[in-house]
Amino acid sequence: VAVCIVVPSVPTMPSEVGHHHVNREFEEKMIVDAAVKAVESVFRTTDRNRIFAVTVVMDGRGKVGEFEAKLDDIDAGRTAHRHGDRVHTHDHHPQWKGGKKADEKKDDAHGEEEEDGEKEAHAHSEKIHAIYNHETIGTSASRKEAVQFVNILAKDHEAAGLKSPEEDLILLFLRCDARLKESEEGRRTWLDDVTDALILTPPEENGDPAGSIGDPKKTNASPESGNVQSQQLQPANAVSFNVFFSSTDREGNVVLHPPRVGDTLGFDDELLPLPSKATAQDMSTSNGESYPAPVTNVATALRLATYNAFPASDDRLANHYAADLELSFNLWMCADGIDILSSSAADVIVDPRALSPYEKAELPGPLVARLVSAWMSGHGDDAIASGILGAVAKSSATAWQQKKQQQQDGGGGGMKDHTTSDRRELADKTLEMKNVLVRIASEAKQSDSFPTGLAKKCRPFLWYAANVHTKILEFPEGGMAYRRLLHSEIEQQEHLIESSEEESLLPSKPLDEARMAIVAKASPVKLAYVDASGGHVAHPHKGATDENGRFGYVHDETALRLDPPRFEFANDDEHARLCKKGDPNWKMLTEKVYVDLTNHEAAERRAEHGLARKKRAKIFCLVYTIEKYHDRIPAIRETWGPKCDGFMVASTKTDKKLGTVNIPHEGPEEYNNIWQKVRSMWSYIYDNYYEKYDYFHIGGDDLYLLVENLRLYLESEEIQLASNGGQTLPNGSEDEQTPLFMGRRFAEGGNRARMFISGGSGYTMNKAALKTLVVDGFPTCFPHMHTFSEDVMVATCLRKMDIVPYDTKDEAGGERYMPFQPGHHLTYHPPKNPKDDWYSNYSVDVKWGIDHCAAKSVAFHYIKEDLMKRMHGILYHYC
Repeated sequence: VAVCIVVPSVPTMPSEVGHHHVNREFEEKMIVDAAVKAVESVFRTTDRNRIFAVTVVMDGRGKVGEFEAKLDDIDAGRTAHRHGDRVHTHDHHPQWKGGKKADEKKDDAHGEEEEDGEKEAHAHSEKIHAIYNHETIGTSASRKEAVQFVNILAKDHEAAGLKSPEEDLILLFLRCDARLKESEEGRRTWLDDVTDALILTPPEENGDPAGSIGDPKKTNASPESGNVQSQQLQPANAVSFNVFFSSTDREGNVVLHPPRVGDTLGFDDELLPLPSKATAQDMSTSNGESYPAPVTNVATALRLATYNAFPASDDRLANHYAADLELSFNLWMCADGIDILSSSAADVIVDPRALSPYEKAELPGPLVARLVSAWMSGHGDDAIASGILGAVAKSSATAWQQKKQQQQDGGGGGMKDHTTSDRRELADKTLEMKNVLVRIASEAKQSDSFPTGLAKKCRPFLWYAANVHTKILEFPEGGMAYRRLLHSEIEQQEHLIESSEEESLLPSKPLDEARMAIVAKASPVKLAYVDASGGHVAHPHKGATDENGRFGYVHDETALRLDPPRFEFANDDEHARLCKKGDPNWKMLTEKVYVDLTNHEAAERRAEHGLARKKRAKIFCLVYTIEKYHDRIPAIRETWGPKCDGFMVASTKTDKKLGTVNIPHEGPEEYNNIWQKVRSMWSYIYDNYYEKYDYFHIGGDDLYLLVENLRLYLESEEIQLASNGGQTLPNGSEDEQTPLFMGRRFAEGGNRARMFISGGSGYTMNKAALKTLVVDGFPTCFPHMHTFSEDVMVATCLRKMDIVPYDTKDEAGGERYMPFQPGHHLTYHPPKNPKDDWYSNYSVDVKWGIDHCAAKSVAFHYIKEDLMKRMHGILYHYC
């Protein structure tokens, strides 16, 4: 057996436990003393010859001399330890080294059997290994670190001939506030019972052709036999130990409170621990000798190979309870489950004072979001996931409201009737907090250790709810929807999920002939990043400067999204002025153009819970300006800017607070040299952000972007199909892509052979188009020309490589990218001879009037500060 014990860190400030403060030094001493007792209990209750290693991870601590000395005493045998059926201690004497006399030969380590109470000294190999993490990494990461050490140690033993590769290891996760309970004299030990439960005889030996996984009664494997064959048997369920709680009576005597047969642990609608009971059916199956536990608790034994095969190991699950939930989900949905052996010696005693409630029973909202995002991801699990996030949000909002009322009442904390406004405030705050959790769940999927693909690797959470933790069906939020899902056969759900991949990659509608011709013209591009910087010594790859003018500055493009300023009107007068009805802008934005929030939120939910084929498209938004017009940037930052996954303003001065970045370029900073400015901007974006984003949009400082509509369009089947060559949809594993250059198409001088995209409302490129432009285009395509017509130049360079502007009109023929204000497009009508006006002459197959704009338009131009706030207020219902 390999035992892993994590000793969590204590906060540097006094921590609040219950409703009073606990001194940090006292708390530290309680935890460390409990950890020593936990280690001692392993050696006192387990045959030392069967202990492979005891790994203690001291999280957030350096070495502590007293703790080290106590571990040395335990390892040397100077505390009670077990050999076979005997428990004894060694003499602590200077002439003994490691419990053995210095000149004594190792051959007679054990000597003759002792009389009762006699102390014996003999050599012991090192069993205890302490890992010190000076920086706190949390329980889940600490457990992983401990198991990695065990795996390395096992390989070293195998290489040295001390362990056979076929020899199995049992892994015990023991919480540091628990100690293994000693067996009655003459009884089998906990390890005997656990071994029988975890290692089963082969099917040909027990007459069971399918094996007996999960039923400890069907095994006759003997852990004492030493037969290597016993190490090659089938794995069964993990074992969760029976938990005894200790307390002290008035006389100072320790009193143990045993569990009742059938006691288990589950969780409530906030994923917080909830005492539960095994069902009568579960109890009758094994006559009460064993029964399933939805969630493991305090001590868990499983095979090392089972743990190593787990598909999920999220390093961000910081406390014991969160780590145990993930362990439980792994065991139930990806392995064979968890049993409690009620009549076994697999018992632990918990000191309820030693560990804080945070470690044992609390689950902060961000950890709930991570677990929900990972495990309730598909198979119809979105109803319960939404319910859990909603319950957590409501609880947090209630606590926030109560604290606010106490502050308003001067800390009196008296009860008060909730008015309608209170209930509305609570509902609004609940929605706000749920949206925060939804965002955290979505962003969690981008973190390094986040589990992915569980829907394909493991059973659905729906199965867990129906077969293991049926209390889920009683949850107030989501439970009813879940019960409706259960009326459908789970096998049918799995069949739908495992439908033919070939069929799923066929589009519901092919590209039309004109769009297919555009796509077919371009050659696929390998997506792997290619360094085109040349060492950042010359334009256009020279890079950006910081606020002090030093090159090498890399802008944090996520800063605005993570900390957006609040949008609000300055006062009632501004609200009345900017929300005034009746003008053409109001008419276009209320009668035709809208933000598709319904489908956006549905897509968010699908992505959060893993129901979508792909993750949501990540969009980088680039705005260009000069220092003179920095006063235009705050309106963008308050409205559409934070909706982009990445956002940056390329300028002539770096201002971190404003998000502007100075990107020098060849030639002077002037209107007639914008082409060189754009070359340097796109090169900077490619060099620093290419691998992190899917699409890149550029526009001026008077651009208004409807980001939700843009994202839905880029995620649409049409664009996904076009980016994959136009025949089949991508499956997510592609290493190449068809370049797409998207925006408002103009025919230069009416010549459709010279199409370009208007720079006013900006243009959007996928990864393949950006890479082609920067890596293949810029070095040879007018590298030193000075001109204002950057939009024409970009189109010309891409056209040289057979990439032409894609037609972005919607199915009704409305344009998505608009070069003027909404009201202008409503009122504009072309002259009788379209060639008499440049706009009608340059436009390609458009409609006029209210049908000129697509209902789900993505961009408008010439939008200054007041109109930007006005549009935002109308589109997002602030007006």
